Amino acid sequence: MTDINKFLTDIQKSLKYDRHNNGGKSDYNRVKNDIQRLFERTTSCPGSLPHSIFDYWENEYIWKSQNITEEPSEKNQNLLAAFLAFLDNSDEYQDLISNKDWEELGRLVNFEAEELPVEVLQDLMKILVSKGVY
Repeated sequence: MTDINKFLTDIQKSLKYDRHNNGGKSDYNRVKNDIQRLFERTTSCPGSLPHSIFDYWENEYIWKSQNITEEPSEKNQNLLAAFLAFLDNSDEYQDLISNKDWEELGRLVNFEAEELPVEVLQDLMKILVSKGVY
């Protein structure tokens, strides 16, 4: 199992545990900190870029959801996994990332560039260039 698949499995465990302890009802507000910690702990990318990307995902896909009680949906979990794969220089799930998302990822990388080690920045920029962001 790849780290990305383990990440998705760990999200599912957190959601299942939350539902089990709350009468079968899910609530994103109860699990969001666990998911954020899991995301930031799983990535090998240093600095605050993982936090910024998680915030983008949450604001763009979770808080704008028509049904917050269903979040994070499987689709949004997979998208978060795609963002994790991007941070870790993997191409898993990257077909789920929209052009708008790629542009935002490019903006976030530019903003955080000074904190990133050169090799990490080069890897991220290479992916962004291949996706037509620059």
